[in-house]
Amino acid sequence: MGEVAVFAPGTASNIGPGFDCLGIAFTGLGDTVRASRAGQPGVRVAAVSLERIPTDPLRNTAALAAAAVLKRAGLEREAGLELRVEKGLPLAAGMGGSAASAVAGALAAHEVLKTRLTRIDLLVAAVEAEAVVSGRHADNAAPCLFGGAVIVAGLDPPEVTPVRVHESLGLVFVTPAYEVATAEARKVLPAEVPRADAVGQAARLALLVLGLERGDADLVKRAMWDHIAEPRRAPLYPGYPQARTAGLEAGALGVAVSGAGPTLVALALRETRKAVAAALVDGYAKAGVEARAHVAEVDTVGARVV
Repeated sequence: MGEVAVFAPGTASNIGPGFDCLGIAFTGLGDTVRASRAGQPGVRVAAVSLERIPTDPLRNTAALAAAAVLKRAGLEREAGLELRVEKGLPLAAGMGGSAASAVAGALAAHEVLKTRLTRIDLLVAAVEAEAVVSGRHADNAAPCLFGGAVIVAGLDPPEVTPVRVHESLGLVFVTPAYEVATAEARKVLPAEVPRADAVGQAARLALLVLGLERGDADLVKRAMWDHIAEPRRAPLYPGYPQARTAGLEAGALGVAVSGAGPTLVALALRETRKAVAAALVDGYAKAGVEARAHVAEVDTVGARVV
């Protein structure tokens, strides 16, 4: 195959108590990477859709992931790739943008070169790439690659388990008009947490997984609280308290910061999503912050050739 285009969906991670281990792929937004063979070994970024995206292959997550695929396949000295990156996800928004580009780059390289790598190999390549810009974690890359919701129980080697999301549940994303870099959001996290907080967080994550699988609104409402990361990160998110309150009052089952933020993700019954979206945007407006909403479903397919 001389050329291929791969679409990788956006993802929400953490989702309340699931810090660095729970992620969900969602519909409607994502990144596309087009890859073609090149005459010289290595990976080159030929074009990007936004000037802010680096074309340096050592700083571009799609190129880094593609290079990792070449290395894992033993082709780094003989195969060359040219990439074109089309960003459909906002930058520094908490919607898995760096992971989507990395996953798309890894899968595109695999498809063009027809390697014998497994999906887990591709996940490792994507995680290695994303680690360069936003830390080493797979709760965005894993759902982006595999689709649906997943629990990541470990990285060495990767342990990825699918989580069923009941068909009655949908997603709402609201992104305020400011950015929060993942690296900055991770800097404020505590090095240690009290035992009571760790136990409580684990219990809430268990409730959330049950609530997602059963479509149990009460379980989701009780579970979507984070007492470890969000309290430390609160100063990074102007308008979040007001928006969260408005979303819950409009019927959201839970509202949390998606990934490192500032995007908020709400779990809601499918029929209430538009009302929840409007309320979240209005909550930000009352705090003096512009915001835009995206109503979505779970993307059950994950990254794919388009």
